[in-house]
Amino acid sequence: MKPSIIPFAFFLLSLSLFNFAIIITPFLALSGGSAANTLHAAFSPTCHQSLSRSLCITSGGGVADCPVSEGSPYSRANSIDSDGISYYKFPVCSRDMAIYLAMLAGLLIFPLFRDIKSEEWPSKWLLVAAAIPIAIDGGTQLVGLRESSNLLRILTGAIIGFALPFYILPMLNSVEVFAREKAAEWKKEKAKK
Repeated sequence: MKPSIIPFAFFLLSLSLFNFAIIITPFLALSGGSAANTLHAAFSPTCHQSLSRSLCITSGGGVADCPVSEGSPYSRANSIDSDGISYYKFPVCSRDMAIYLAMLAGLLIFPLFRDIKSEEWPSKWLLVAAAIPIAIDGGTQLVGLRESSNLLRILTGAIIGFALPFYILPMLNSVEVFAREKAAEWKKEKAKK
């Protein structure tokens, strides 16, 4: 039994909606919409949402590091005013945002390299290589050797994020085949009774 295009379509739709929700959130806050607070709350289980590690949309529409006041680098505030400029935070940190956007990019590029119905993974060493930058950046920051920058968080997140669809989609394809085979067996057993 071969996989259908359903896993690819499901994964693409899910990632598209997830990324859309991330990107639209600060714009909703900028326009005064209360839905922004709901989206921030919805994303809170997926991310620490620390202001010092996040990107913001400015009241002028630009993207910048969120400003952090003295003594509150780990604030989870959704918006902040600094030097007469209002900043509206994305609902996930810069690293997570890069991971999710790069996953979408990787999935869109997937058909150029592999069949979307493939159940085969690339070499596990490619995934290990893609994880090394984020492990070094996050690990050295975690143990207090240094503080990372949002630019470095974005780069390391994008590397691993781009690689992930090449492993997740074949897994989803295998799950679909397994589920269809089990459903067919169940139907056969039911028909015998």
